[in-house]
Amino acid sequence: MKRSFADILQDLDDTQARRLARKLPEWAAVGAEVPSALSLEQCSSSATAGYKASLAGRTLSDIVTPCTPSRGMAGYSLSRTGIHQGTTALREEGPEQAVPGRTVLDLTGGLGVDSWAFSQVAERVVYFEREAALAEAAERNFVRLGVSNIEVRCETVTAETELPEADLIYADPARRDAAGRKVFLLEDCSPDILTLLPTLLRKAPTVLLKVSPMADLAMLADRLGPALRELHVVELDGEVKEILCLISSSQAAPAEPEIIVVILSGQAAAAADLRFAHPSHALRRGPLPFTRPRAATGLPAAPPAPDEERDMFTTVQSFRFLPAEERASKVRYAAEVRQGDVLLEPCPALLKAGAFRLPCARWGLLKLAPSTHLYLFPSEPGTETPHFVPGEQNNGVLGTDIAPDVPGNRFFKARRVRELLPLGAAAFKELRKRYPRADVSARNLPLNSEALQKKLGIPPGGDTHIFGCRLADGSAVLIVTEA
Repeated sequence: MKRSFADILQDLDDTQARRLARKLPEWAAVGAEVPSALSLEQCSSSATAGYKASLAGRTLSDIVTPCTPSRGMAGYSLSRTGIHQGTTALREEGPEQAVPGRTVLDLTGGLGVDSWAFSQVAERVVYFEREAALAEAAERNFVRLGVSNIEVRCETVTAETELPEADLIYADPARRDAAGRKVFLLEDCSPDILTLLPTLLRKAPTVLLKVSPMADLAMLADRLGPALRELHVVELDGEVKEILCLISSSQAAPAEPEIIVVILSGQAAAAADLRFAHPSHALRRGPLPFTRPRAATGLPAAPPAPDEERDMFTTVQSFRFLPAEERASKVRYAAEVRQGDVLLEPCPALLKAGAFRLPCARWGLLKLAPSTHLYLFPSEPGTETPHFVPGEQNNGVLGTDIAPDVPGNRFFKARRVRELLPLGAAAFKELRKRYPRADVSARNLPLNSEALQKKLGIPPGGDTHIFGCRLADGSAVLIVTEA
């Protein structure tokens, strides 16, 4: 049956409502306005906005005193009951306990998600947005969300803009030109942060800059200069979502910025199963029920206790290093790959940060080859398989004081090696007989993963993963692993 235009529009509205509920469940719960699909696509999620707010909160004042958990140091998060480290609350006063007298400027407000998050840690937030429709919708959404400490200004920030004095300035410059084409250089973004930066640092001691996840870290360090103190590579749900540059002129400049790899625990998924009507009224249901995702705990999701309130922002795990540490790290290469070894695949954020040698130096792992960024946690001949395999929840947090040969679950995917075969047509034929389905990855080979999967002739899926790669002796092999 031919569908009417009204039916098609209804489907589009329902799709947008579902996307809002997945990305911003707090906003969906109050029926927030979304002026355009593009504004929803480009805005931060609750998780990434929350991480920026926690970073801003630690910058604005020493309101968080780190504690020493029994197994490693988890990162910080914010919730409706305060600031958390891992799952343990450090403050209980509530989100209204912002840092007294502190002001944050958001120069590129958009839908207003980041301003909303900053409003939880600062006494005053000034939101700037050049598009009137977005600014008006943001102002109404802030009222729905019960936020009263955000001042909305509909204007374009330029070198001539009279900015108020602030404690932190945040900017996420638009990465498209007037014709809608993507741009990559900082000076081609809008606003041009390189031109504005001296002015911004006179208005506030700290600037937090969000750039494309495709940006080159070395290029950022070169362009932003000695004022760049930290580079945060933020991963959520297995994908690098943001790179954050913490810029300051208030301290002695370091030789090079510290790199922080950040793994967020995942989006709240409770909204995914809701059935929506029209978004103008369907989401006005109060706070969404929360179950901590399986990936965050390693256990089946369970309903919260009656008095438990859903985390406003997710928990964080982080790994910090200096580029000099990476350059100086000594690497041990695997002499062989044996059945029973555990193959460790680094998370995207670890690779993006350029931590290729450090896993060997810090945690005693073996690297497969200089340009093959896969690692081995070798099995010991004549011993039983260890109870905890790297990658399981019980191994704690990477980068802590736990045993140096036990990597943490957030930073690697761990798979047990089934067999090793030389790369070639004979192996392709043999593997097709044994494995009806398998995911395939190519590393350090002259063909990509898609091309290797096609050569193997095995459809994707199942619990088998085949890695085609080179070993330290230069040989090309196929490593068959199981999850």
